[in-house]
Amino acid sequence: MPLFKYQALSTEGKQSRGTLEAPTTDNALQVLSKKGLTVFSLEAITSNSATGAANSSKTSFTPSGSQEQNHKNISQEELLICVQELSTLLNAGIPLADALLNIAQGHETRPIGASLHATYKNLRSGLSLASSLKESGLKLPAYVHELVRAGEETGKLGASIQSASQQMEADASFRRETRNALTYPMVLIASGLLATLVVFIFVVPKFANILTNPKADIPIFSRWVLQSGLWLVNNKILATVSFALAAGGFFFIISKQKVRDQIWEISSNLPILGKWISHVELARWGSMFAVLLEHHVPLLEALRHSENSLSGKSWRHKAELICRDVKAGQSLAGSMQAHHFLDAVGLNLIRVGEQSGKLAHTTASLAQMHRTYAQQSMKQFLILLEPVTILLVSVLLGGIMISVMLAITSLTNVI
Repeated sequence: MPLFKYQALSTEGKQSRGTLEAPTTDNALQVLSKKGLTVFSLEAITSNSATGAANSSKTSFTPSGSQEQNHKNISQEELLICVQELSTLLNAGIPLADALLNIAQGHETRPIGASLHATYKNLRSGLSLASSLKESGLKLPAYVHELVRAGEETGKLGASIQSASQQMEADASFRRETRNALTYPMVLIASGLLATLVVFIFVVPKFANILTNPKADIPIFSRWVLQSGLWLVNNKILATVSFALAAGGFFFIISKQKVRDQIWEISSNLPILGKWISHVELARWGSMFAVLLEHHVPLLEALRHSENSLSGKSWRHKAELICRDVKAGQSLAGSMQAHHFLDAVGLNLIRVGEQSGKLAHTTASLAQMHRTYAQQSMKQFLILLEPVTILLVSVLLGGIMISVMLAITSLTNVI
């Protein structure tokens, strides 16, 4: 029976190595899977009875299901830390293979460790670092692969990876700022909904007896509020289940990338939020485009890869048209002006960069300018969002209390 040598990760994240006898590769994987192990390397050792010589056929193997699950468990923060570690080691003069192996060993207890070991093995087998990273399946941004490839071609791999880590840090910073900015309004909304629910359950039903009085002239809105409160009290389980299903459905829908893209596209047409989205899109595009040009990535390739940083469908469409026009021989500034990609100030920066041969420098200035504008637009948006949120919550709670008071005063006709 064939003998298999394996390397895997346990459910606790610890690396496990050993041998196993099994008829086929599939049988070996099934046995290891039942033991709770995630295999990232499997080596089939066979014996040649005719010559008595032992031969081994090694296969770099990762089950597609386990690999996909591991990649889902790897956060962008972990990827950023690993890229930063790699750039630090390379700039310190550590050989690439040794640097990658050290990082992989440092993350053996985490899902990313298996992918890093796979990258190291691909590198040792003769693949380039760019190809090894793609083969590993790590969900790195497209510009990271492009920068790695450019660094290998120019001999400045450490600097290229450092630029990639800086761009990833900028993207992570943008995500953190957005989450932090929206935290307070979300807390206000959640508090308002909770207060409304408490009023409906504990306050409104105490006045529900008014509904049974045929002489009370209750306004329609007050009658609806009292009936809703009474229904919630009498159907607590049904209401809880319905709310849980609605919340679960909402988060499930939001988790879909197409839905988020559609929301982003719709928001880009709103008055204040749309202005902020425009600055965000241009800041990310300009930053990536400048980094790619600084590392000698050809103009057309830089344009194509920078297009991946744009989230809005309309923005990506403009970028595609610009890339097509530049490929046809039109100037970058002229194409951007024709498709309304930049304002007058941005077009001047691009035009000056093309004429002076310092397009990377002027594009970096463009990115910084729009990043500053995005921060200012976010502050303006929050200045309006907070009082609007407070006003809506106040109107909701006030409307409920007014409806109850109107129902109470309707009893004056009976008295």
